[in-house]
Amino acid sequence: MNPANHIPVHTPVVIIGAGPTGLMLANLLGVYGVETLLVERHAATVGEPRAVSIDDESLRAVQNAGVLGRVLPDIVQGYGVHYHALTGEVFAQVLPTSREYGHAKRNAFRQPLFEAALFDALARFPHVGVRMGHELIDFAEADGKVELTLQHQGGTHKATCDWLIACDGGRSTVRETLGIAMRGATFAERWLIVDLADRQDAFIHTRTYCDPLRPTIRLPGPHGTLRYEFMLHADEDAEAMLDEARIRTWMRERVAGDAALPIVRKVVYTFHARMAHAWRKGRVFLAGDAAHLSPPFAGQGMNSGVRDACNLAWKLAAVVRGELGPRLLDTYEVERAPHAWALIRMALRIGAFMQPKSRFSARLMQGALRMASLYPPARDYVLQLKFKPKPRFVDGFFVADAAPGAAMRAGQLLGQPRVELPGGERVPLDDVLGHGFVFIGWNVPAALHNAFTGVPVRVILIVRQQQPFPLDAPQDSLVVRDCEGVLEHLLHDMRAQALLLRPDRYVLAFLRSDGFVDELAQARALIAQTRKS
Repeated sequence: MNPANHIPVHTPVVIIGAGPTGLMLANLLGVYGVETLLVERHAATVGEPRAVSIDDESLRAVQNAGVLGRVLPDIVQGYGVHYHALTGEVFAQVLPTSREYGHAKRNAFRQPLFEAALFDALARFPHVGVRMGHELIDFAEADGKVELTLQHQGGTHKATCDWLIACDGGRSTVRETLGIAMRGATFAERWLIVDLADRQDAFIHTRTYCDPLRPTIRLPGPHGTLRYEFMLHADEDAEAMLDEARIRTWMRERVAGDAALPIVRKVVYTFHARMAHAWRKGRVFLAGDAAHLSPPFAGQGMNSGVRDACNLAWKLAAVVRGELGPRLLDTYEVERAPHAWALIRMALRIGAFMQPKSRFSARLMQGALRMASLYPPARDYVLQLKFKPKPRFVDGFFVADAAPGAAMRAGQLLGQPRVELPGGERVPLDDVLGHGFVFIGWNVPAALHNAFTGVPVRVILIVRQQQPFPLDAPQDSLVVRDCEGVLEHLLHDMRAQALLLRPDRYVLAFLRSDGFVDELAQARALIAQTRKS
C-alpha cells in the first residue's frame, strides 16, 4: 500500500474538506499538538478564484497558526471601498485605517494561493495527516466513536475518530446525511463574476457602482488580478450574459482600460443567506459553508468559516488532551451562530444599498449617506467600518459581567496592540501569548497559583508606558511593557486589574474583586461544568 494513502485505524479528529475552513482548522490543531486527519475528495486544493477578501480577524488567525509569513506576500493589505452614484461620482467611502486586531481590516487575496500556503504549512506537523483524493462515503456513530468509510481509487478504508468535523462546503454531504436542514433564503438576484489578469493601474480600492440599471463591483486583487461583479436582471438569460463582447462593453463603461484585459474566468451565481438549524449532531460538527452561507456583499463568507475554525480548534484540543470536559464543545454553536447570522444580516443590508431598485431609491439612499457624512461621528462610523458586528458572544464559555457603558466585555475578542519586551523589541501581543489560557495583569494574585486543576495558565505581567521593568519579576511569568497604553486603557475602562484570556484570544473574564477570588471561582465553575457527565 502507498504510505501516502494509508489511513490510520483511529485518529482523534478527522476533518472532511480541504477548503479554507478545513485547512485553517487543521493548521490550528497542528499548532495545538492534536493528532488530526484531513480528508479531501479532490486531488488538489482549489485552482480557481473564489473568495477575494480576507479581514483582520482572519489574518490574526493566520498569524496564530504560524503561517502569516507564507500568506502576506500574496495579499494587498488595507483596501477600502468607493461608492459611485448614478453620475459616476464618489458619494461615500469606507476606508478603515485602524488596526485593532493587529492587521488591516480589509485585504485582497487570491484563494488558490491562500489555500496552497495553508496546505503546504501542514507539512510542519508529523501528527497531521492529509489524504487528498479520498472521499467520505459513509459514517455512523457507535460506542463513543465515529466509524468512517473512506474511498479512493485504490480502494475502501475503514477508520474511526473521536470527533468528525464537516468542512465540506455549501452542498455538505455530511450535513445532508445527518438530515440537518438550512434556514434562510436563496435569492433570485444573479451575479456575473468575471476574473481578469494583467491589470496595470495601481488603484487598490474596490469601486461599487450603485446603479439600478446595472449594479457593478470592481475589485482589484494582488499580482495584477481584477474581479468584476455585474448584477443580472430577472429577464436576462445567464448563458447569453456570458458573451465576451457584452462583458467587455460593460467593463469599458466603468474603466475603459479594463476592457482589454485577458479573462481568466466568467461564471453566473445566485447568493444565499442561510444557516444550518444545528451545527452539531453527537460527535459530528459542521463548520464553514456547511454551517452557513452568506451573501457576498460584505466579503464575510470565508472569514466566518475561519472564525468557526478558531473557535472549534482550541476546544477540540482542550477536550482531546483531557484539560476540559466534552461539554465544552456544546458552546461552539452557542457562541458562533449568533455572530455568523449578524454578519449575514449585515451583508443583506449592504446588498440592498448596492442594488437600488429604481433611480429614485438610488438617489434617496445616496443623498441620505451624503448628509450623514457631514456629521463626523456618522462619517467615522461608515469610514472605519464600525457598522460591522463586533466579534463578541451573547452566551458561552466566559464569565459574564455587567459593565455599563464599557466599550468591551468578557466574551469579546481582545485587541492586539504591540508590547515591548525587556530588551526593547516591540512585538504584536499574540506573539507572546502562546497557545493556551493566559493571565494578563499588573500583578499575580496568590489565588491564581494552581487555580485551575489540569488547565495550564500562562502569566504575563504588564508595566505601564512610563514605568521601568521590575527587577524582581516572578520567574514563572513574562513581563512586557504596555508601550501603546492600550491594555492600561482597557483595564481602566473595565475597572479591572487583570484579565483571563482564552486560547482563541477572547476574554474569559475581567478580574475586579479583591484578590480576584469571585471571578476565579466563576471560571472554575465554568471548567467544572464542562466535565459533568
